[in-house]
Amino acid sequence: YLLLLQCCIQLLSSGAERAKALRSIFRSCCKDGLVDQQVLNEFQSVVSTDVYHNEVVHAAHDYNGVKALPESWTRNLGYRVRTQTEDGVSKRNPIISVTGEVIASTAYNDHRMRRRWSKVNKKLLQGGRM
Repeated sequence: YLLLLQCCIQLLSSGAERAKALRSIFRSCCKDGLVDQQVLNEFQSVVSTDVYHNEVVHAAHDYNGVKALPESWTRNLGYRVRTQTEDGVSKRNPIISVTGEVIASTAYNDHRMRRRWSKVNKKLLQGGRM
């Protein structure tokens, strides 16, 4: 979705058609649960504040005093936050604020480190240098 947003930004001239295309792409991204910080920041940088407010801030809920995106928008990002419940350990979607910051950052940091380790291990297996 990030690349699709960037293509629309580069290829479509500013105007109603571009804004409509960007909103449509962002809504599809939300529906598929793939909104991350990069998509959110890219969308925020190219649309007007009114459009951003209508599309993002209106749908946000309050989480410990911070406006956060709905969890359904981030459900398929590939990492989940572990939480302790009375039934044991469960996982929930990461919480991202409307400004693009990950609020529950422990799981995100673990996810990033696992990706880095896999890249280093992949290089070592291919005979590359670190």
